[in-house]
Amino acid sequence: MRSGLAGRESQRSIMGATRTIRRALFAACLALLGACDSKGKRAQRPAPSAVPRALASQTVAEKPRPSPSAVPLPSAVVQTLRSLREQRLEIAPPTVQSALLAFGTGRLLQASLDKVTFRDSARGEVITEASIGAVRAVAHGSDGSLFAVGASDGARLEPRMKGAKHFPRVIFLPGSQLLPDLETPSHFYVYYPVDAQLFSYAFASQGGSILPIEASFQLEGCLEPMTQLRDGAIVCRTAAGFVRQAPRGSRAEFGFPASDDPWVRLLPGMRLDEFFAISKAGEVVHLRLAGGLVVLARFRLPAPAYAATANTEALAFILVANPQPGQGQVRRWSLLVTDLDGKPRFESDLPGTVPSAEEEWVRTVVEDKNLAISGFEPLVAVGGAKRVSVWDYAQGRELFTR
Repeated sequence: MRSGLAGRESQRSIMGATRTIRRALFAACLALLGACDSKGKRAQRPAPSAVPRALASQTVAEKPRPSPSAVPLPSAVVQTLRSLREQRLEIAPPTVQSALLAFGTGRLLQASLDKVTFRDSARGEVITEASIGAVRAVAHGSDGSLFAVGASDGARLEPRMKGAKHFPRVIFLPGSQLLPDLETPSHFYVYYPVDAQLFSYAFASQGGSILPIEASFQLEGCLEPMTQLRDGAIVCRTAAGFVRQAPRGSRAEFGFPASDDPWVRLLPGMRLDEFFAISKAGEVVHLRLAGGLVVLARFRLPAPAYAATANTEALAFILVANPQPGQGQVRRWSLLVTDLDGKPRFESDLPGTVPSAEEEWVRTVVEDKNLAISGFEPLVAVGGAKRVSVWDYAQGRELFTR
């Protein structure tokens, strides 16, 4: 319910700003009717459908992007659009955080449009690349390996190896999450939120175009957000609080009071029975699953978190300070690394992007705002398909930008 309310609030905010933009465009549309008409008919994004029982036989088609109009917008309209978007539209965290960066043992995995690049995490040098079609998600295993799934197949780079091994593709529907199997490094999970099901796959395969499902686990009542604890158990929000469920083990539900400030991220804690819950407004709550749900500590971030991640000693956040209407401010992005008590360890401003009027605005603004933290070294990365930057947060210095 809280997630639904947050979604409607974000939608109303965007709709209000959109109406303002449309009024600014009205005069230009009278002169450029054909061009504005083509821009007004935006393709509708299909809602994720329920995962069918015959999941392995389903295919996912790539939808081509619409061609941009050949007629440019007047400069006055372009300036008005940029100003309104920068000062009126709120950048809210997505329901599911994108996973296009991951650290392994001495390696960094960076996803591009149709390939993944495995880099040396200290210098950024390319170790190897793998073409896997449109990249869906990347992850790291408990053994330090790195792997990714794409539209055509998957790729995995094991520790100390120089070449990636390919495996058949898996069906990865919108909103799904890629997770390691922390009990068995030879396997991995794909979580489908529509049915709240966790599907288990093995990297080794006898062949075929689609990787077969080895096992499935129902996470009944599981709502977003969710996270994977250090022992591999899943914790997610429920209608009444939270639930912890081990894929091959026990299940326990915990009540927690509802709030007008909904949870947008869950992160694993250092202990196997602890996790962090981050709210939309930027409050971080440290919780322990011990008999009942115990609140260990709370702290507030300087700005709302667009992305968040954690290792056993630190929390990392991409913060976005949205401008307040009428104050002439600009949107500010920053990276913040704290200890587990919320004490800052490293901070850095992040570059912003000012898209053209013709671009998919939100998508362009956030395309290089993926976040990863290493579980093997004190490293944190921010980037996307076009660029990636890595910092040593213990020494407080940037290692490279590629």
